[in-house]
Amino acid sequence: MMNKRILTTLILAPALALANCGSLDSGSSSGATGGWMYPTLGREKPIVIGHRGASGALPEHTLEAYQRALNDGADCIEPDLVLTKDGALVVRHDTYLSSTTNVASKPEFAKRKRRSTDPEYEGRDDWWVSDFTLAEIRTLRAVQPFPGRPKVFDGLYKIPTFDEVLDLAKSRVTVASKQVCVYPEAKSPAYFASVGHPDVAEKILATLKKHGMDGAGSPVFIQSFEPDFVQKIDGMTELPVVMLVADKAGYDAAMAKPGAPFWQGLGPNLNMLIGADGKSTGIVEAAHAKGIKVHPWTFRDDAPPVKGEAVEVAMRRFIALGIDGYFTDFPITGYKVRNEIQYGGE
Repeated sequence: MMNKRILTTLILAPALALANCGSLDSGSSSGATGGWMYPTLGREKPIVIGHRGASGALPEHTLEAYQRALNDGADCIEPDLVLTKDGALVVRHDTYLSSTTNVASKPEFAKRKRRSTDPEYEGRDDWWVSDFTLAEIRTLRAVQPFPGRPKVFDGLYKIPTFDEVLDLAKSRVTVASKQVCVYPEAKSPAYFASVGHPDVAEKILATLKKHGMDGAGSPVFIQSFEPDFVQKIDGMTELPVVMLVADKAGYDAAMAKPGAPFWQGLGPNLNMLIGADGKSTGIVEAAHAKGIKVHPWTFRDDAPPVKGEAVEVAMRRFIALGIDGYFTDFPITGYKVRNEIQYGGE
């Protein structure tokens, strides 16, 4: 198998979806492949990743939120993947259900609430995805978990499966008429292994294969916060894998693993990239020196990285570092800011 960093950065021609995700609108003079003004890998424009869909506007991880993200200019949609009791991949950010569904209002499930004994969840009382069958999950509806965001859509949209998200992605194109890229995250795979699902990687790849999206050049990135999982799935697929890190300790722990870096993309918390002095911490440059793309998270219009500063201002500053893409709850803002730069709006 050829080195995946080479596949990701060189071999993928503009006709292929992943390259399209990184080189949109190739007909414009300032936005052509190799013509981006900031030091991304290959001087390609950064991709806009709809974080949980357009989760700032609609309940997250619903087909409607993904549709909205694509309408608003996202190049990628991001489904977080968890497993039901009967082993189905469904899309939720949390392994529990109270924060993003109407499960608490369902009397038939009242006795399902229990205290977790898993150390990851510190005795949390909740309803757990792994206790519910897919048929039971189908009876729930999504709600908006963030205070201050619209609640008028609560209770309207179902919880989708990974299959349904991939069907949606294949049925659409981006606003630039490119293939939609899908950016699945394996949520807490070690936890799911502990409750009887050790085959998270296999299930993700089997689902992608079913949809013809498992080969080199397919419009897919696979991400996780768990280094062991990232290393495992890296050896199972030609698709690029992304190491998510929340802080420097997490980054250092991943880098200390034998064989690291075994990822083709790095997904750091935004606050890891710029220091208190306003200068780069060097993480972007170090990743790029190894041919690794950098996709930080998360830009939110209603919670900017710097308090009191408009998110557009912060977004431009991070883009100037040369990040290769970025997660945002409000893809319409991410698309607007990138295109203002693209067309000389700076």
